[in-house]
Amino acid sequence: MDKPLISVIIPVYGVEKYIAQCLESVINQTYKNLEIIVINDGTKDRSADIAKEYAAKDSRIKVYDFKNGGLSVARNRGLEIATGEYISYLDSDDWLDTKMYETLLETAMKNEADMVKCGIIETNGAAEEKITFSDVKIINNEQHKAFENYFKGILWTLAWNGLYKRELAKKVKFPDNVVHEDNYSSGMFLYLATKVIVIPFCGNYYRVNDAGISKGGVKKPLDKILAISKLKEDLLDLGFVDKKLDWKLSVEFYHFVRGLNDNMYKVVAMQKDLYEYVMSNIDVRRKITFWWMCRKKNVQLM
Repeated sequence: MDKPLISVIIPVYGVEKYIAQCLESVINQTYKNLEIIVINDGTKDRSADIAKEYAAKDSRIKVYDFKNGGLSVARNRGLEIATGEYISYLDSDDWLDTKMYETLLETAMKNEADMVKCGIIETNGAAEEKITFSDVKIINNEQHKAFENYFKGILWTLAWNGLYKRELAKKVKFPDNVVHEDNYSSGMFLYLATKVIVIPFCGNYYRVNDAGISKGGVKKPLDKILAISKLKEDLLDLGFVDKKLDWKLSVEFYHFVRGLNDNMYKVVAMQKDLYEYVMSNIDVRRKITFWWMCRKKNVQLM
């Protein structure tokens, strides 16, 4: 098998307790031809310094310093720098199975796929839960068949459980200043890919951590709606329509109004056409609940 270069893009911010484990899991991969791009997103702790200590010992690691821009900006910066034939994204408080890149690359090359996704292992340090695909699935993306899977669960809406051909990765930028950015990028990957493969192998350990770059800071529940809305708009510009995106947007707005985020936002009014849009795209049970919630919360229709 040829040994193409894989660029691993790792944004770093506020993870001095975890960055060593993350980098150790990358440098100890069974597949060695890696370009390890660490984007220092203006971290205020020792995360970047620790990464630079690793870089001094392993020439594959390069650390680039920037002012803070957020996870999406950091990933996009890494993508601009990357020279690999394949691209992977890794959060700096997560870590990898040692055969992550060997397994995904072998699958991609054997099947001439431009996108391979695997399962993950969620862990809080004490317990682990595997979330995985049940079997190997190969999707030749004629008529955008792969995009149908966007609505089939978390593994399809993540960016960091995949390996992407450079030509595909370069087409997808993460939306700036939006939390839940993977809800946008994963949809674009599924739309633009030529061949998608998923495998039951679990390659990424996802740390349930409230302080990390991807999981920490102030959560913005409305941003998921913004990310999906941008995905819908950009797909429309490409001539693609999927009514299930209207359903997904409506369900997310339903959950937003339901009150899970009362500590951050309080909906006091909404446009009447937005209310009607949500009501026209959700199921009967949610329609009744949404109607009742809006009245209980005295939400004004404008």
